[in-house]
This record gives sequence, structure tokens and C-alpha cells, in this order.
Amino acid sequence: MLSNCKCLVTGASSGIGAATCRVLRAHGATVVGVGRQEAALQSLQSDGHLDSYIIADLTEAGACQKVVESAIQSLGGSLTTLVNAAGVLRGGAVGDPKTDLSNYNFNFQINLQAPFELVHYALPYLKESAKLHEKKAIASIVNVSSVNGKQSFAGCATYCMSKAALDQFTRCASVDLAPFGIRVNGVNPGVIETNLQTTGGLSTDQYEAFLKRSITTTHPLAATLQRVGQPEEVGELIAFLVSDKAQFLTGECIAIDGGRQNLGAR
Repeated sequence: MLSNCKCLVTGASSGIGAATCRVLRAHGATVVGVGRQEAALQSLQSDGHLDSYIIADLTEAGACQKVVESAIQSLGGSLTTLVNAAGVLRGGAVGDPKTDLSNYNFNFQINLQAPFELVHYALPYLKESAKLHEKKAIASIVNVSSVNGKQSFAGCATYCMSKAALDQFTRCASVDLAPFGIRVNGVNPGVIETNLQTTGGLSTDQYEAFLKRSITTTHPLAATLQRVGQPEEVGELIAFLVSDKAQFLTGECIAIDGGRQNLGAR
């Protein structure tokens, strides 16, 4: 299904990024993963879910350019697919003293600036891939956003802002890059069982309560399934978006949230 895809996936150390690597590789893609946790990336490679990996902190000056250059070398000089899956969450309500510029920068540097930079440096290679395949839409970008980009939530203003801006970047880029045969789409997960919330500050008990409420109250389909979303489910959606089956699909920000965005605040 994806044997002609040469992919660069950020956030590959854990969560949706790691699951996306596993899914893309299972569908035959060549995959380079980027992350900060070397042990996790080594394990993915050892298990056959990565062809190679790059250790990088995407917030460091020049890191995004170096990541793209390293990935191109690992992929034999070409790139068809960029998946921006790296993401962070630091909460804070408007008016709360802790919701300061450092809070804003923390969320925006990874959730928006890094994808913008990576797209910028990856574009020459994506354009070349599209040209070689006669603009048959093999080249594509997928940005991993959030349901928070589609809907406002209390207590996480700058996170919601960063994801809404990422969605707009997705839509703008889809228009600008369509003439080159490059598709750009986004996925907007609801609550997915990853470490995002715990690394964002929730304790184990708080996270368990958060998952329980997500199942019983805020995600309609989760109540039926008796579970929240799984990272591989997002990975499968991404695999479809980068595949030949989605050749006429661009500029979409697709919610995979068990109905969360349709329920409203509860």
C-alpha cells in the first residue's frame, strides 16, 4: 500500500508518533523517526518499525533544518511524506499568572513553529518527488493537531491557540502547494491513550479520572466502546491520508475524536 512512500515522522518516541511509525512501516513505507528519547527509538528500530531514527530537540535553533537534511540522507536522497506528530501540552487559563509568555512559547514552539520550519525545509524534496511522479499526489504532509484546534476548552488557552493555528496552516498550505502536486491534511484527535496529559502535568490519579470522564461523559462513542481512542487508530488514518487512496483529498482537518467536537462543552 505504501511501498513508494519515504516518510519522515516527528514525535516518534511515543504516543501517536510512535504508533504512526509502526503503522506506516507495516504498510510497507520506509520510515525515519525523529524524537528525543533514544531508547524508545532504538526499540522501535529493533522491532522493525523504523528504518532509521534521528535524536533531536525541535525547539533548538537550526534543529529542523538538520533533521530534514539527515532524513534525506537516510532515505537515499528523496522524501515523499512528512508527518508532524510531535506535540506538547501545557495548560493555563487566560488571566492565570502562569499563562505567561513562556507558556505561550512552550506550546507554540513545538505545536506550530516546528511544523512550519519542517515543511519549509522539506518542500524542495517533496516538490522533487511530486515532479518525478508526474504530480500524481504522492507527496503529502500530515499535521497532527487536536480537537482543541476545532473547539475552545477552559484552562488550556495557548494549547488550543497553537492547534487552531496549525489547522489554519494546514488549510493555507494545501492551497499553496496544490499546484505542485503536494497534498496537506491534518488529523484532530480527541482523547487518545498516550502520555500527553501526564507529561503535561497530570498525576496518575488525575489521568485515570480524566480517562474515566472522557469515556463516560465527553466522548459519545467512547461510552459505547468503553475506551478512549488508541494511537494506532490515528496512525491508520494518517496512513490513509498519505496513500494513493486519498489522491483527491487535501486541506482537510479530520476529527478522530469519538464525537467529542459534536457534543459541546460538558
